[in-house]
Amino acid sequence: MDKREHWRGIMEWSYEGLPLSSPSNQACKMYDAALTQIVGFYDDPLLNGLEGTFNSMFDSDPDFVLGRCLQINLMILSTFHSPRDSAILKANIDILSSLNASSKHLTPREKDHVEATLLLASGDFIAATDKWEKILLTFPTDLHALKTLYDIYLDGGSFTGRHLRDTVARVLPFWQSSDIPLKGYLHGLLGFGFCETNIFGKAEHHALKALELNPSDGWATHALTHVYEMTVQTDKGIEFLEKTEKDWKICNTIVGHNYWHKALLHIENNNYEQAVDILDNVLIHRIENSPHSLDLADICSLLTRLNLTAPCGSTYNKQWTSAYQSVSPHLNKRISAFQDAHYLLACCNSGNESMAQTILESLEEMDYFAPINKNMVKSLASAIISYHRDKFGDAVELLLPIRYDLVNLGGSEAQRDLFNQILIVAAIKSGSEEHRKLAEHLLLERESLRPNSKLTASLLQKLNKSN
Repeated sequence: MDKREHWRGIMEWSYEGLPLSSPSNQACKMYDAALTQIVGFYDDPLLNGLEGTFNSMFDSDPDFVLGRCLQINLMILSTFHSPRDSAILKANIDILSSLNASSKHLTPREKDHVEATLLLASGDFIAATDKWEKILLTFPTDLHALKTLYDIYLDGGSFTGRHLRDTVARVLPFWQSSDIPLKGYLHGLLGFGFCETNIFGKAEHHALKALELNPSDGWATHALTHVYEMTVQTDKGIEFLEKTEKDWKICNTIVGHNYWHKALLHIENNNYEQAVDILDNVLIHRIENSPHSLDLADICSLLTRLNLTAPCGSTYNKQWTSAYQSVSPHLNKRISAFQDAHYLLACCNSGNESMAQTILESLEEMDYFAPINKNMVKSLASAIISYHRDKFGDAVELLLPIRYDLVNLGGSEAQRDLFNQILIVAAIKSGSEEHRKLAEHLLLERESLRPNSKLTASLLQKLNKSN
């Protein structure tokens, strides 16, 4: 974690050119502590974690506006809540709206944050990002604005890896002063942005720089692992995660995801037993104990990859049942298309296809919180169900036209690669000569992007056996 012994109070925030209107020094310090825990993916035990930090902040100043904004942004972007399905979130938005209307002491920057947060809460992601981008033009060291933007760009809509990369690259030069806390985290954020745009040398450089400044930076660990995965340096990636495990295990929500990446590296090496060991001893445990939305997507993704490529005869019925039980409370929300695609996989593979069909039908009238191409989402959902019904040709015809649009689901290239794998395996299993040729070409394409991939070789072997 960021080993700071001092949180910024009223004067420190003012010296940095980011003045806060709150009269409470303690509230300002807890705002710093909350922001630090959010960007560092950890809970500070001395503050009773992030929840305790927010409680202390609002006990000190119930009208602390930027704290309210930060909490609302976190609820929307990290836990996929919307005012439609969360009374707590709606109450917080109402409080913020009231404070915005009644307060006469907000700084112009705080007013812009409130406006952006209320736009985000209304579902207008485009206008919200425009507002936060404008804040950064004047206040490039505003990490609250930067991290919120980054999370929106990662969650999808009409955003891409270039947004992740460029929004950090534009402000990093303004952080060169050694007096600004938390600047190491920007290197991890930028490293991941470079990775998502296939600039792997710079991605590795910035991830390593972030880890040099803070070995417990879970996001920088994640960014460097992406580099090793995308460049098929599997042994190096596994060794890195094992060597640094004690550092990144403190990083709550990102911990399971880093283990998920380790499992993917094992799959790439055809070491399925090690991947299943992570599944059973880490990921299952996490979803059975207060799972984060990322944990739910990860376990559905890993199980599907095992179904697609593990040796014949491998079954994961018990694990799929656990996955379905964990996702079932979220099946009617229609908040995140990325999450829904993974939840559909849990429905189909746990014997709950009727629920999968119900979700598909509900997409006709869906009203996703984030902007997204609804026809693309319906095609993806239909393809998943078709694949499960062994209608492999239908799955191919549904997936192929949208393969380049799936970036708008959000998530990373590594996460969305699941759907590329489904397309390839469906084409192999289709029985159509046209689809067989398509599978061959897709595997050649894959090999050019990830040379010497054992996973690609095993899929090519499946194709040859299908002749």
